[in-house]
Amino acid sequence: MDGTASGEKTMLRSTQSGVQSVEVAGIILDALIQADGPLKLAEVAALVEMPSAKAHRYLVSLIRIGLALQSKETSKYDLGPTAFQLGIKGFARFEPLKVAEQMLRDMVEMVGETAALAVWTEKGPTMIRVIEARHDFATTIAPTHHCPLTFSATGLLFASFEDTARTDVVIERELEQNRNVGRTHAPKDRSILAEMIAETRGQGYAVMNNGGGDGFGAVSAPIFDVTGRLCMALTVFGRTERVDASPDGTLARIVSRTAGKVSSAFGHKV
Repeated sequence: MDGTASGEKTMLRSTQSGVQSVEVAGIILDALIQADGPLKLAEVAALVEMPSAKAHRYLVSLIRIGLALQSKETSKYDLGPTAFQLGIKGFARFEPLKVAEQMLRDMVEMVGETAALAVWTEKGPTMIRVIEARHDFATTIAPTHHCPLTFSATGLLFASFEDTARTDVVIERELEQNRNVGRTHAPKDRSILAEMIAETRGQGYAVMNNGGGDGFGAVSAPIFDVTGRLCMALTVFGRTERVDASPDGTLARIVSRTAGKVSSAFGHKV
C-alpha cells in the first residue's frame, strides 16, 4: 500500500471518529434546546445522564462561546446569544422559509403594507423577517422585534395556538403590567384574554386594532409545520387609518390564505 492510500485511510478514520467532547457538548446543547425553559444543573445532568460535575464543565465551556448562559438570579442554564443567532441564521437558510419569504413579498405588493414572519423564542414571539411596503407611509419595524402576547396580533396568535407551558408565565406578567400601568386597549385579566383567544381560535387568525394604544392595526395568521404545530406567524400591519384589521375584512382573508399556502410548503396538510 503506498503512502497516499495509507494517508487517505488515516484521514477517513479521523473524520469518522470525530471529536467526542464536541459530541457530548452537542448532547447538552440539545437538552437546552428541547427544554421549555431554563434548567437547573441537576436537571441538565439528569437529561443527559451524566454526573453533575461533568455536565457543569461542559456548560462552562458552552457559556464561554455564547451557546449557553446562566442566570445570576436563579443559577439556571438556558440557551445563549450565539445559539439564538445560530437558530435565526439556520432558519433563514431553510428552503421552505425561502418559499415563505417570496410569498410574503408577493403579499406585500398586493396589500401595500408591511408584513413579517415571527417565531417563538425564549423572549416570546420574535420577528425574523420583515418586508416593508414601498411607500412613504410604510410601517418600519426592526427584525428581532419582540411582540407582546396580550396586545399585539402576532402575540395574540401565539397566545392562542402555542403550547400554554411556554406562554403562561409571559401572559401573567403582561396582564399584571397592563393593570399596573393602565395600558389602554389591552386585557387586564384572564377572562378578557380568554374571550380574545376563543375568537382567534374560532376564526383561525388574530386581529388587533390599536392594541396597547400603539396606533397600529394588524392581522396575523398561523403557519403550521408537518406535525400540525404552530411554527410561525405571518402578520401584516400598519397605521390604523390605513389597515382594515376587521375579522371579516379583505385583508384578513388574504393573510389567512397566504399563511395556508406557506403551511403547505412546510408540509402541513389540512
